[in-house]
Amino acid sequence: MESLEERNLIIKLYEKYGDLLAQSQKQALYLHLFEDLSYAEIGVELAMTRSGAFDAVKKAKAKLLTIDQKING
Repeated sequence: MESLEERNLIIKLYEKYGDLLAQSQKQALYLHLFEDLSYAEIGVELAMTRSGAFDAVKKAKAKLLTIDQKING
């Protein structure tokens, strides 16, 4: 479970760098952050497994943090 502070950071980074994510990662993270869907619900929406949805969200978050760190050092 992420803290409110972590969630707000990811939302900020998504709004700033979201277009740099793979389409499936972008969609999964959007549904997780803004539609508050569970991983199972995201899987149904995007025609993937629950674990696939979890991995897409996890990778999207990691990529956003990496991009931000590279840009802002």
